Amino acid sequence: MVGPSYLLEEEELDEEILSDDDEPPEEDQFGRMAYLFACQELSINPASQIMRFLETEEMHVTQYGLGLKGTLALVEALKVNTMITMVRLPSNNIPDEGVQALLHCLASRPLVTELNISGNKMSAAGSKALSNLLQDKSCLIRSLSISNMRVSDKDGAVICASLETNATLRTLDLSSNDLGDKSCMALNNALMVNVSLQDLNLSWNKLRSKGVGHLSDGLIPNLALQYLGLAWCGMQDAGATAFGGMLKKNQALVDIDLCGNQITILGIPGLAAGIRDSPSLAEVSLDNNDLREEGGVVLLAAAKGNLGLVKMRLDNTNTSLEVRTQIEEILAPRAAAQKSNDVS
Repeated sequence: MVGPSYLLEEEELDEEILSDDDEPPEEDQFGRMAYLFACQELSINPASQIMRFLETEEMHVTQYGLGLKGTLALVEALKVNTMITMVRLPSNNIPDEGVQALLHCLASRPLVTELNISGNKMSAAGSKALSNLLQDKSCLIRSLSISNMRVSDKDGAVICASLETNATLRTLDLSSNDLGDKSCMALNNALMVNVSLQDLNLSWNKLRSKGVGHLSDGLIPNLALQYLGLAWCGMQDAGATAFGGMLKKNQALVDIDLCGNQITILGIPGLAAGIRDSPSLAEVSLDNNDLREEGGVVLLAAAKGNLGLVKMRLDNTNTSLEVRTQIEEILAPRAAAQKSNDVS
Protein backbone atom coordinates (compact mmCIF):
# COMPACT_ATOMS: atom_id res chain seq x y z
CA MET A 1 0.00 0.00 0.00
CA VAL A 2 1.34 3.45 -0.92
CA GLY A 3 1.76 5.75 2.09
CA PRO A 4 0.65 9.40 2.32
CA SER A 5 2.63 11.96 0.34
CA TYR A 6 4.25 13.41 3.44
CA LEU A 7 6.04 10.12 4.19
CA LEU A 8 9.50 9.42 2.84
CA GLU A 9 9.77 6.37 0.62
CA GLU A 10 12.74 4.08 1.30
CA GLU A 11 14.55 5.14 -1.90
CA GLU A 12 14.16 8.85 -1.11
CA LEU A 13 15.38 8.21 2.41
CA ASP A 14 18.54 6.58 1.14
CA GLU A 15 19.29 9.61 -1.02
CA GLU A 16 18.57 12.18 1.68
CA ILE A 17 20.10 10.55 4.75
CA LEU A 18 22.14 7.48 3.95
CA SER A 19 23.67 8.00 0.50
CA ASP A 20 26.85 6.14 -0.44
CA ASP A 21 28.83 9.38 -0.25
CA ASP A 22 27.80 10.07 3.34
CA GLU A 23 28.76 8.33 6.53
CA PRO A 24 26.42 8.22 9.53
CA PRO A 25 27.36 10.98 11.99
CA GLU A 26 29.25 9.96 15.09
CA GLU A 27 26.84 11.98 17.21
CA ASP A 28 23.12 12.14 16.48
CA GLN A 29 22.69 15.74 17.68
CA PHE A 30 19.26 16.26 16.14
CA GLY A 31 17.86 12.79 16.73
CA ARG A 32 17.41 12.03 13.02
CA MET A 33 19.07 8.62 13.23
CA ALA A 34 17.19 7.79 16.43
CA TYR A 35 13.95 8.67 14.66
CA LEU A 36 14.76 6.58 11.58
CA PHE A 37 15.74 3.60 13.70
CA ALA A 38 12.52 3.90 15.76
CA CYS A 39 10.45 4.05 12.56
CA GLN A 40 12.16 0.89 11.34
CA GLU A 41 11.52 -0.88 14.63
CA LEU A 42 7.86 0.19 14.61
CA SER A 43 7.42 -0.71 10.92
CA ILE A 44 6.27 2.77 9.88
CA ASN A 45 7.51 5.17 7.23
CA PRO A 46 9.36 8.27 8.47
CA ALA A 47 7.52 11.58 8.06
CA SER A 48 9.42 14.15 6.00
CA GLN A 49 7.89 16.96 8.07
CA ILE A 50 9.43 15.57 11.24
CA MET A 51 12.79 15.06 9.54
CA ARG A 52 12.88 18.71 8.46
CA PHE A 53 11.91 20.14 11.82
CA LEU A 54 14.39 18.07 13.82
CA GLU A 55 17.12 20.55 12.86
CA THR A 56 15.15 23.61 13.98
CA GLU A 57 13.90 24.96 17.30
CA GLU A 58 10.28 24.14 16.46
CA MET A 59 8.59 20.78 15.90
CA HIS A 60 5.34 21.78 14.17
CA VAL A 61 3.37 18.82 12.83
CA THR A 62 -0.36 19.43 12.43
CA GLN A 63 -3.00 16.92 11.29
CA TYR A 64 -0.48 14.35 10.08
CA GLY A 65 -2.25 11.43 11.72
CA LEU A 66 0.84 10.40 13.67
CA GLY A 67 -1.13 8.09 15.94
CA LEU A 68 0.61 6.08 18.63
CA LYS A 69 3.49 4.66 16.60
CA GLY A 70 4.33 7.95 14.91
CA THR A 71 4.40 9.68 18.28
CA LEU A 72 6.58 7.01 19.87
CA ALA A 73 9.08 7.35 17.03
CA LEU A 74 9.16 11.13 17.45
CA VAL A 75 9.70 10.71 21.19
CA GLU A 76 12.87 8.71 20.49
CA ALA A 77 14.19 11.63 18.44
CA LEU A 78 13.27 14.15 21.13
CA LYS A 79 15.20 12.17 23.72
CA VAL A 80 18.35 12.95 21.73
CA ASN A 81 17.54 16.35 20.19
CA THR A 82 19.05 19.40 21.89
CA MET A 83 17.57 22.07 19.60
CA ILE A 84 13.78 21.93 19.86
CA THR A 85 12.11 24.28 22.34
CA MET A 86 8.61 24.35 20.81
CA VAL A 87 6.54 21.19 20.28
CA ARG A 88 3.27 21.64 18.37
CA LEU A 89 1.39 18.44 17.54
CA PRO A 90 -2.31 19.39 17.38
CA SER A 91 -4.90 17.02 15.88
CA ASN A 92 -2.66 14.03 15.21
CA ASN A 93 -4.86 11.22 16.52
CA ILE A 94 -2.47 10.69 19.42
CA PRO A 95 -3.99 8.42 22.10
CA ASP A 96 -3.39 8.76 25.82
CA GLU A 97 -0.49 6.30 25.69
CA GLY A 98 1.30 8.48 23.14
CA VAL A 99 0.63 11.61 25.17
CA GLN A 100 2.10 9.91 28.23
CA ALA A 101 5.26 8.93 26.36
CA LEU A 102 5.70 12.48 25.08
CA LEU A 103 5.21 14.04 28.51
CA HIS A 104 7.61 11.61 30.19
CA CYS A 105 10.17 12.48 27.53
CA LEU A 106 9.75 16.22 28.09
CA ALA A 107 10.19 15.72 31.82
CA SER A 108 13.63 14.24 31.15
CA ARG A 109 14.72 17.08 28.82
CA PRO A 110 13.63 20.43 30.28
CA LEU A 111 14.23 22.47 27.13
CA VAL A 112 10.69 22.91 25.81
CA THR A 113 8.99 26.26 26.49
CA GLU A 114 5.87 25.76 24.34
CA LEU A 115 3.71 22.63 24.08
CA ASN A 116 0.56 22.26 21.97
CA ILE A 117 -1.09 18.83 21.93
CA SER A 118 -4.66 20.03 21.42
CA GLY A 119 -7.11 17.88 19.49
CA ASN A 120 -5.60 14.59 20.65
CA LYS A 121 -6.77 12.41 23.55
CA MET A 122 -5.76 12.53 27.20
CA SER A 123 -7.33 10.51 29.99
CA ALA A 124 -6.37 9.86 33.62
CA ALA A 125 -2.83 8.57 33.11
CA GLY A 126 -1.93 11.33 30.66
CA SER A 127 -3.39 13.99 32.94
CA LYS A 128 -1.33 12.68 35.84
CA ALA A 129 1.81 12.71 33.69
CA LEU A 130 1.10 16.32 32.72
CA SER A 131 0.51 17.28 36.34
CA ASN A 132 3.84 15.74 37.33
CA LEU A 133 5.60 17.59 34.51
CA LEU A 134 4.12 20.95 35.52
CA GLN A 135 5.12 20.42 39.14
CA ASP A 136 8.70 19.56 38.23
CA LYS A 137 10.90 22.49 39.22
CA SER A 138 13.01 22.03 36.08
CA CYS A 139 9.96 22.46 33.79
CA LEU A 140 10.32 25.53 31.54
CA ILE A 141 6.98 25.37 29.70
CA ARG A 142 5.50 28.86 29.40
CA SER A 143 2.70 28.13 26.92
CA LEU A 144 0.50 25.01 27.09
CA SER A 145 -2.43 24.16 24.80
CA ILE A 146 -4.56 21.12 25.68
CA SER A 147 -7.82 22.17 24.05
CA ASN A 148 -10.35 19.65 22.74
CA MET A 149 -8.73 16.61 24.36
CA ARG A 150 -11.81 15.19 26.10
CA VAL A 151 -10.29 15.95 29.50
CA SER A 152 -12.83 14.98 32.18
CA ASP A 153 -13.67 17.16 35.18
CA LYS A 154 -11.83 14.78 37.50
CA ASP A 155 -8.71 14.70 35.33
CA GLY A 156 -8.92 18.46 34.80
CA ALA A 157 -8.81 18.94 38.56
CA VAL A 158 -5.54 17.00 38.67
CA ILE A 159 -4.02 19.26 36.02
CA CYS A 160 -5.34 22.48 37.58
CA ALA A 161 -4.04 21.53 41.03
CA SER A 162 -0.50 21.47 39.63
CA LEU A 163 -0.72 25.23 39.09
CA GLU A 164 -0.40 25.74 42.83
CA THR A 165 3.33 25.02 42.61
CA ASN A 166 4.11 25.83 38.97
CA ALA A 167 5.94 29.14 38.56
CA THR A 168 6.73 29.20 34.83
CA LEU A 169 3.46 28.75 32.91
CA ARG A 170 2.16 32.01 31.40
CA THR A 171 -0.51 30.79 28.95
CA LEU A 172 -2.90 27.85 29.39
CA ASP A 173 -5.60 26.79 26.93
CA LEU A 174 -8.05 24.28 28.43
CA SER A 175 -10.96 25.14 26.16
CA SER A 176 -13.40 22.62 24.68
CA ASN A 177 -13.03 19.91 27.31
CA ASP A 178 -15.38 18.54 29.99
CA LEU A 179 -14.26 20.63 32.96
CA GLY A 180 -16.75 21.45 35.71
CA ASP A 181 -17.04 21.95 39.48
CA LYS A 182 -14.02 19.84 40.46
CA SER A 183 -11.69 21.61 38.04
CA CYS A 184 -12.96 25.02 39.14
CA MET A 185 -12.41 24.18 42.80
CA ALA A 186 -8.83 23.15 41.99
CA LEU A 187 -8.40 26.40 40.06
CA ASN A 188 -9.83 28.29 43.02
CA ASN A 189 -7.01 27.05 45.22
CA ALA A 190 -4.36 27.45 42.53
CA LEU A 191 -5.26 31.00 41.51
CA MET A 192 -5.09 32.17 45.10
CA VAL A 193 -1.35 31.45 45.15
CA ASN A 194 -0.24 31.34 41.50
CA VAL A 195 1.74 34.43 40.47
CA SER A 196 2.80 33.46 36.93
CA LEU A 197 -0.28 32.53 34.84
CA GLN A 198 -1.37 35.49 32.70
CA ASP A 199 -3.65 33.97 30.05
CA LEU A 200 -6.28 31.29 30.78
CA ASN A 201 -8.87 29.98 28.30
CA LEU A 202 -11.68 27.86 29.77
CA SER A 203 -14.22 28.48 27.01
CA TRP A 204 -16.56 25.68 25.89
CA ASN A 205 -16.47 23.74 29.15
CA LYS A 206 -19.29 22.79 31.55
CA LEU A 207 -18.49 25.16 34.39
CA ARG A 208 -22.06 26.33 35.04
CA SER A 209 -22.84 28.93 37.69
CA LYS A 210 -21.43 26.82 40.54
CA GLY A 211 -18.08 26.36 38.84
CA VAL A 212 -17.84 30.05 37.95
CA GLY A 213 -18.56 30.84 41.60
CA HIS A 214 -15.59 28.72 42.70
CA LEU A 215 -13.41 30.32 40.04
CA SER A 216 -14.47 33.82 41.08
CA ASP A 217 -13.46 33.20 44.70
CA GLY A 218 -9.97 32.21 43.61
CA LEU A 219 -9.62 35.23 41.34
CA ILE A 220 -10.28 37.83 44.03
CA PRO A 221 -6.70 37.84 45.42
CA ASN A 222 -5.01 36.89 42.13
CA LEU A 223 -2.59 39.54 40.85
CA ALA A 224 -1.28 37.84 37.69
CA LEU A 225 -4.08 36.70 35.37
CA GLN A 226 -4.85 39.29 32.68
CA TYR A 227 -6.95 37.39 30.11
CA LEU A 228 -9.75 34.97 30.98
CA GLY A 229 -11.81 33.14 28.37
CA LEU A 230 -15.15 31.89 29.72
CA ALA A 231 -17.26 31.83 26.56
CA TRP A 232 -20.02 29.23 26.28
CA CYS A 233 -19.54 27.83 29.78
CA GLY A 234 -23.13 27.97 31.04
CA MET A 235 -22.38 30.79 33.48
CA GLN A 236 -26.03 31.92 33.65
CA ASP A 237 -27.31 34.73 35.87
CA ALA A 238 -26.09 33.42 39.22
CA GLY A 239 -22.58 32.94 37.84
CA ALA A 240 -22.63 36.39 36.24
CA THR A 241 -23.56 37.98 39.56
CA ALA A 242 -20.75 36.16 41.39
CA PHE A 243 -18.30 37.08 38.64
CA GLY A 244 -19.31 40.73 38.86
CA GLY A 245 -18.64 40.73 42.59
CA MET A 246 -15.15 39.40 41.92
CA LEU A 247 -14.42 42.08 39.30
CA LYS A 248 -14.85 44.80 41.92
CA LYS A 249 -11.99 43.33 43.96
CA ASN A 250 -9.66 41.73 41.42
CA GLN A 251 -6.83 44.07 40.37
CA ALA A 252 -5.33 42.21 37.41
CA LEU A 253 -7.92 41.14 34.82
CA VAL A 254 -7.72 43.22 31.64
CA ASP A 255 -9.68 41.20 29.06
CA ILE A 256 -12.61 38.82 29.64
CA ASP A 257 -14.70 36.79 27.18
CA LEU A 258 -18.19 35.95 28.49
CA CYS A 259 -19.93 35.28 25.17
CA GLY A 260 -22.81 32.81 24.94
CA ASN A 261 -23.35 32.32 28.67
CA GLN A 262 -27.14 32.57 29.00
CA ILE A 263 -26.82 35.86 30.88
CA THR A 264 -30.08 37.81 30.98
CA ILE A 265 -31.43 41.00 32.52
CA LEU A 266 -31.45 39.17 35.87
CA GLY A 267 -27.69 38.67 35.92
CA ILE A 268 -26.48 41.74 34.10
CA PRO A 269 -26.91 44.30 36.94
CA GLY A 270 -24.39 42.52 39.18
CA LEU A 271 -22.01 41.88 36.30
CA ALA A 272 -22.29 45.47 35.05
CA ALA A 273 -21.52 46.79 38.52
CA GLY A 274 -18.33 44.75 38.50
CA ILE A 275 -17.40 46.02 35.04
CA ARG A 276 -18.01 49.59 36.19
CA ASP A 277 -15.95 49.28 39.37
CA SER A 278 -13.12 47.09 38.08
CA PRO A 279 -9.75 48.81 38.62
CA SER A 280 -8.06 46.98 35.73
CA LEU A 281 -10.60 45.85 33.11
CA ALA A 282 -10.17 47.22 29.57
CA GLU A 283 -12.06 44.79 27.31
CA VAL A 284 -15.19 42.67 27.76
CA SER A 285 -17.02 40.46 25.26
CA LEU A 286 -20.70 39.71 25.88
CA ASP A 287 -21.90 38.57 22.45
CA ASN A 288 -24.75 36.05 22.24
CA ASN A 289 -26.34 36.80 25.61
CA ASP A 290 -30.02 37.81 25.80
CA LEU A 291 -29.43 41.15 27.52
CA ARG A 292 -32.34 43.05 25.95
CA GLU A 293 -32.61 46.84 25.98
CA GLU A 294 -32.62 47.02 29.77
CA GLY A 295 -29.30 45.22 29.94
CA GLY A 296 -27.83 47.48 27.29
CA VAL A 297 -28.77 50.57 29.28
CA VAL A 298 -27.14 49.13 32.41
CA LEU A 299 -23.95 48.39 30.46
CA LEU A 300 -23.99 51.89 28.98
CA ALA A 301 -23.84 53.27 32.51
CA ALA A 302 -20.99 50.87 33.32
CA ALA A 303 -19.05 52.04 30.26
CA LYS A 304 -19.46 55.64 31.36
CA GLY A 305 -18.34 54.83 34.90
CA ASN A 306 -15.18 52.87 34.10
CA LEU A 307 -12.72 55.24 32.45
CA GLY A 308 -10.26 52.40 31.79
CA LEU A 309 -12.69 50.45 29.62
CA VAL A 310 -11.86 50.68 25.90
CA LYS A 311 -13.83 47.85 24.26
CA MET A 312 -17.20 46.16 24.78
CA ARG A 313 -18.67 43.63 22.34
CA LEU A 314 -22.46 43.25 22.33
CA ASP A 315 -23.30 41.47 19.06
CA ASN A 316 -26.49 39.40 19.03
CA THR A 317 -27.64 40.52 22.48
CA ASN A 318 -31.05 42.02 21.59
CA THR A 319 -29.81 45.45 22.60
CA SER A 320 -30.72 48.40 20.41
CA LEU A 321 -28.41 49.90 17.82
CA GLU A 322 -28.82 53.22 19.61
CA VAL A 323 -27.44 51.89 22.89
CA ARG A 324 -24.56 50.06 21.20
CA THR A 325 -23.72 53.21 19.24
CA GLN A 326 -23.65 55.29 22.42
CA ILE A 327 -21.32 52.79 24.06
CA GLU A 328 -19.04 52.83 21.02
CA GLU A 329 -18.96 56.64 21.04
CA ILE A 330 -17.82 56.56 24.64
CA LEU A 331 -15.17 53.87 24.19
CA ALA A 332 -13.71 54.76 20.77
CA PRO A 333 -11.81 57.88 21.92
CA ARG A 334 -10.34 55.94 24.84
CA ALA A 335 -9.20 53.14 22.53
CA ALA A 336 -7.60 55.66 20.16
CA ALA A 337 -5.81 57.36 23.04
CA GLN A 338 -4.54 54.01 24.31
CA LYS A 339 -3.25 53.07 20.85
CA SER A 340 -1.49 56.42 20.56
CA ASN A 341 0.18 55.91 23.93
CA ASP A 342 1.28 52.40 22.97
CA VAL A 343 2.90 53.70 19.77
CA SER A 344 4.71 56.51 21.51
